[in-house]
Amino acid sequence: MAQTNFVLTKVTNSAGESQIHLRLYVSRDVRLRVASGIWIDRKRWGKKNDINIPKTPGEERDALLQKRAKLKSLTDHIESEINSATDKSTVTKEWVERLIKKYHKPTKATKERSKDFFSIAEDYLAKHKLSESRIKHFNVLIRCLKRYELYKRATGSRTFKLNIATLSYDQLADIENFLTNEREVFKSHPEIYEAIPYSTKQSKKTYKPRKESDKPKGMPKERGQNYISDMMTRFRSFIIWANDNEYTTNNPFKNYPVGESVYGTPIYISNDERKKLYETAMSDIPSVAVQRDIFVFQCLIGCRVSDLYKFTWKNVINGAIEYIPKKTREDRVQTVRVPLSDTAKEIMERYRDPHRESLLPFISSQKYNDNIKEAFKKAGLDRMVTIIDQRTRQEVHKPIYEVASSHMARRTFIGNIYKKVKDPNLVGSLSGHKEGSKAFARYRDIDEDMKKELIGFLE
Repeated sequence: MAQTNFVLTKVTNSAGESQIHLRLYVSRDVRLRVASGIWIDRKRWGKKNDINIPKTPGEERDALLQKRAKLKSLTDHIESEINSATDKSTVTKEWVERLIKKYHKPTKATKERSKDFFSIAEDYLAKHKLSESRIKHFNVLIRCLKRYELYKRATGSRTFKLNIATLSYDQLADIENFLTNEREVFKSHPEIYEAIPYSTKQSKKTYKPRKESDKPKGMPKERGQNYISDMMTRFRSFIIWANDNEYTTNNPFKNYPVGESVYGTPIYISNDERKKLYETAMSDIPSVAVQRDIFVFQCLIGCRVSDLYKFTWKNVINGAIEYIPKKTREDRVQTVRVPLSDTAKEIMERYRDPHRESLLPFISSQKYNDNIKEAFKKAGLDRMVTIIDQRTRQEVHKPIYEVASSHMARRTFIGNIYKKVKDPNLVGSLSGHKEGSKAFARYRDIDEDMKKELIGFLE
């Protein structure tokens, strides 16, 4: 009777995964080691040489359960074929490799031929569990790929269609270049953006600029390298899923390098700067003053702007704001409770309106960010800060009012509290980050005062 053990290779692919190899005991004289064609993250390989399944429900758990079931099915199939072989001398490494290749190969009525690229993408959304935000981001990618198709047709390949079976390394590089330079594509082929707008909210009306300096309506924003890396990572996840579900045996991402996201030191304002911003008279620009107050309120709450905009008076419970963060509610349900400071209560009461459902008088997120920058400038918050240019990955120096945004309020909340308590888990309980979060780690700025305190331990 054939027996099988497993071993994980030390070599990793571009996704950071290692391949599971099968050690087959066929007979006393025939022992083989062959690649299974199944890859997993090394941290999910258990001490007993099997796939370690996390207890927390989610996308990763589902994927690993599928791989474990596939590995068992493959092993059962190979052992059955070996046991049924009358002449065990025919069982060679090449024979088993052909068996594995045949097992992974789709049926004759291949899904590659029966479904086109975007139909498979629809299946991915329908069958693969994704959070609301991940669905939104994946749909952004799909619209980009549809525009890429139109661009290729407009520039010579009149019958071009994306094909999951023939997607190649070079084509991935071409797609990444397209994602990076969509603004230029918009200028040369505006008709593409009439058919598939950059934004789902964008009107499809043709825009004729009155002067050269006008920014055409619907022009794509410049994308930084971090954003491009995120998009290509989502693309890779889709292709891996398509392979696992036998829509294709083609995976051009096996050797295609997806760039890592790079983040600079988080920029935030001190408590003194926040007070200066709040106390600066802005009666000549009342609309900016209102949004300034909302920004200060956000600095005292520490939530994301997507959660802030959903707050009503129902979120105010026993002197605190209570909410479940939108970004993480699909993965885990955690109620965040942030006690309200006197300044936060003062701002809430100033804008209390029984006829308005929202807690504060919110405007669009873009206009909110514009008003924040104007308020910073009015308050004289102009110290120079060093940031990473996400397009060039080079450091640049700018006055802080130019980089101010709603997310700076969240960084301000986290940064100033962390300076005092230096306990990431305690701060995370107020910000909604899970324990050990990589994202939270970026907020933990070790500032000059903390460095001096550490050096003081050497005296």
